Amino acid sequence: MAARILYGKPLALPDTPIMQEMINSCRRHGDRVYLEDVRTKKHSTFRQVLDNAGAISSTLRKLGQGPGKVVLILNDTCVESITTTFGIWLSGAASTAVNPNLPTEEIVYFLKTCRSEVIFCKEDYLDKIKDAVSSLDWAVTIICPNRQDGVLDYYKCLEEGNSAEGIVLEGWWTGKDHALAVMFTSGTTGNPKGVIVRDEAFMYNFLMKDYWTESSILMLTTPMYWISNTLVTAISSCIGCKILIASRMSVKEVMITITEYKPTEWFTGPAILIDMCQEENLDNYDFSSLQVLSISGSILLPDHRKMITKKILGNRHCIRSMYGCSEAGIISFDQTIPDIDSPKLASIGKVAKGAELKVVDPETGKILPPFAIGELCIKSPSVLKQYINKEITNEDMDKDGFWHLGDLGYYDDEEYLFYSSRLKDVMKYRGQQIAPAELENVLQRHPDVIESCVVGKTCLELGGDLPAAFVVKRSGSNLTEEELYNYISENVIDEKKLRGGIFFVDSLPKSSVGKILRYELRKQLV
Repeated sequence: MAARILYGKPLALPDTPIMQEMINSCRRHGDRVYLEDVRTKKHSTFRQVLDNAGAISSTLRKLGQGPGKVVLILNDTCVESITTTFGIWLSGAASTAVNPNLPTEEIVYFLKTCRSEVIFCKEDYLDKIKDAVSSLDWAVTIICPNRQDGVLDYYKCLEEGNSAEGIVLEGWWTGKDHALAVMFTSGTTGNPKGVIVRDEAFMYNFLMKDYWTESSILMLTTPMYWISNTLVTAISSCIGCKILIASRMSVKEVMITITEYKPTEWFTGPAILIDMCQEENLDNYDFSSLQVLSISGSILLPDHRKMITKKILGNRHCIRSMYGCSEAGIISFDQTIPDIDSPKLASIGKVAKGAELKVVDPETGKILPPFAIGELCIKSPSVLKQYINKEITNEDMDKDGFWHLGDLGYYDDEEYLFYSSRLKDVMKYRGQQIAPAELENVLQRHPDVIESCVVGKTCLELGGDLPAAFVVKRSGSNLTEEELYNYISENVIDEKKLRGGIFFVDSLPKSSVGKILRYELRKQLV
């Protein structure tokens, strides 16, 4: 069959700017509960979220924040962090959420990249953020619940802020290229890239409005720094859906939450679902309220999909896989949920509305026909136009405006997409992207390590890559695998630990120009 470009269905974007859409919806839905936090038992109505976001916006404006500024959030998913995000947007500034479990030096990197002048954080992370701010050469205002010396109290900002002044129509509201958020993603170089997400990109992802109604109850277990989290909360506010926040919960706590609160849709990654399937006495819980499981973060294997359908969903076919990235938003998803015995079960769906996709030969750039594996390339209104800390090159985006995703895949004769593997070296474990250089830099700081190379060991059961390190020790060193494992575990978050193993070698395989041959090391892990 002939090679071709795949086209998603037409997408009609709202005429109203996204911030105006959110304001109108919050006013319209008024006293209905919008946010409910299962862990803290806090909740906010649409009106309360709008009023509090307006107060936050007023505070930020007084602090000199607006278009061109980036306000950083270091918090778990909660009522306050979502409300704060909306307040940042109302001020005209862009929001960026950072993983609060990262080491201080990595948080400093994000602060320096965005040059953030205002930070919202949870009290649990206050000492860490104070430590990070101490290394900066500009003034930073920290806003946190329960005021301490040198810190603005979050709740006092809500009391003193003028919500009406925080909700003002300005020229930037109608600009498609206005920066609404900065989402960071890891690259193969190890330096996270800051994707500037524009208003137009958010509007493009309104395609999910086709699947939600005012009666939908959306459960969120994803962290604040996932783009899917930001998109879900923004779009749901415009529709009038209720958000059920189930952040930082154990598997059993999540199962109890579903049973008691009865969400209709759950946004999550595959890992927690696989863990749920290993639990005993699943019949003691009621998952019948779930009409849709929306899976993102990593690819869901067909066998895992079948297992989840049987054990959790009672053989109801309601899993919707989604494929996307920070640079391009939603690329494809299950527009029609496939039958459990269908060959489409392994698919990542069809191209999203308003988008174009091609599969090309990575070497020649030639467009490939059905069933030929090549690099996936996307063109849509949501594709980024700039990074905050990196120039876009011709390797990133070709002359025809297609973004090269760095992922390999193919499409069948019915234009269903299938993911194959990653073209680049970046690993992913439990939804967390892991760049080899990040771990290699930590290893290199150990005095007994001369050289190291980190590659991914594929683990189908956990649905990701287990980082494995090949290490050249200093001559005469008595360093053990356990000592080095403990060392790196103290300096990285849990997802980045060397679960694939540590292997001491005399030397690393290299090319004639001195480049480490990673694929040779991967062969040793098979």
